[in-house]
Amino acid sequence: MLYEVGALCASLALFRLWLNRDKHPNVPHILPEVPLKDDGPYWIVKSYLEGHRRNLPLYSYPLLDTFFGFLKLNLHVINDPIKSKEIFTKSEAVGGHMEMYPWWYLVQEYRQRTKGRKAETMHRDHIGIVREHSRSDPQGTKIAKLCRRRLMELAAKKQFESKWVAKVDSQISWLVESLKKVGENGTKPIDTFTYTMPAAMTVVLDFALDIDLSKHTDYRDRICTYATKGLESVIRLDKYKLIFINIPTWLRAWIPLKYWPSWVPYMQGLYDDILDLQDMHNKNWSVGDEATSLLAILQTDHSQGKMYEWDVVILIQQLCMTGADTTALSLSGVLITLARFPEIQEKLFKILEAQDFRADEFKDCPYLHAVVYETYRYCPIIYRTLFHSITEKTEILGETFEKDELISFSIAGANMNEKYFKSPWKFQPERHLNENGDFQKSVYQQPFNTGKRSCPGQILADIELFHFTKNLMKHFKFELHKDSVIKPVVETEEGWLNIWSRDSANAPLHHFLQPKDRRILLVPREN
Repeated sequence: MLYEVGALCASLALFRLWLNRDKHPNVPHILPEVPLKDDGPYWIVKSYLEGHRRNLPLYSYPLLDTFFGFLKLNLHVINDPIKSKEIFTKSEAVGGHMEMYPWWYLVQEYRQRTKGRKAETMHRDHIGIVREHSRSDPQGTKIAKLCRRRLMELAAKKQFESKWVAKVDSQISWLVESLKKVGENGTKPIDTFTYTMPAAMTVVLDFALDIDLSKHTDYRDRICTYATKGLESVIRLDKYKLIFINIPTWLRAWIPLKYWPSWVPYMQGLYDDILDLQDMHNKNWSVGDEATSLLAILQTDHSQGKMYEWDVVILIQQLCMTGADTTALSLSGVLITLARFPEIQEKLFKILEAQDFRADEFKDCPYLHAVVYETYRYCPIIYRTLFHSITEKTEILGETFEKDELISFSIAGANMNEKYFKSPWKFQPERHLNENGDFQKSVYQQPFNTGKRSCPGQILADIELFHFTKNLMKHFKFELHKDSVIKPVVETEEGWLNIWSRDSANAPLHHFLQPKDRRILLVPREN
């Protein structure tokens, strides 16, 4: 019986994906240079460069192609940053995350079947900020937008900036001592992500919960691991995951839990830790008190019927999974890039030293701000936007798309296009400064995407990168180690491509674009 049920589940899942096979024969295709099982960020970025070289406004790229071509799933890539901004800002039909929703459905179904804590109050649609933006679900869309607005209000308001800077500064002493110790005072190359991740997570959860996780390192360290593994499993589109998430819920109920993807039971621990921290938060706060944390604001909304209990919990989970990993990896990118360009590092150091490393706001050190944004461009760890699913039939760049088809914007492709950035293979922070020496963001650069589904935490991320970099520059000189495979610097497309790992998307941290070698030397400065 089990085999028959399994075969039926697989057949229905395959048929559902077959319905989403190639429907756009007139849209150019770009194929990876390796089998799909070996595909990863490097090969996808190469397709972006090819799409821009051929001046294609839109092209398709295979995510799944199996059973002799019977089963296909394509991603449609938008290349033009101005058109992309217009589409994601104005369209009411591109606000879905069809490829992500089932991740939460699976975790919730598992929790309900195993009778986990508070499982009885869970509902498949109560998934916080990633709820679908769709005219067919006005209430869900309203809740999704409220979740986004609450996060942005707290992160982006000028009145709170000094608070977030202070939270970053509070992590510097621990971070500096940890890096000195593990790096053996600059003699041993290290991957800084292992240490910048806990620091960034502490800032994020202090922001979310008003709880200092440096005093609760057991929670901090577990949540860091959950967050990295969770984000990998959400973003990565492997064949088994695609098939499993497309099995109808009523059929999945017949599949023994031991056959479920391993990340499903593993992620239950993150929910448990968040619920624990929520209880810890509520020992000193209750509805009606002044709401100074994101959790307090969300719980107030819940008490007023504006969202549901698990919208609150899952929004905190989503912040854990996306708010620290991306910041820590981007910070590693800044440090690696400064190690590769010592003359720019020295220029930045002298500027900061001349002002005694006092730069409370972006405007206090435009060159540092420019270094961060040039790193976003030249070292695009986050090389693409999240995939967006179409929520209703619509036209994009002259092509008609049906519900549930996938689109994305090629961040790295636009970043390295001569049309948008002169001499793109050169690392030049000055390109982000105007004639008066003030920071000026390019309209072509979209490291956080744009529109209704852009990253709501982008201001907080910028604050963290700016101030973590400033403080680490004060204490360390960043150098490549003698065996580094990402030197020398060659300012050509081939030289730039040679920086990046060619590992598949299944390799650790390869849900994002990764350098071949993430290790650098952090040599203590004599302060």
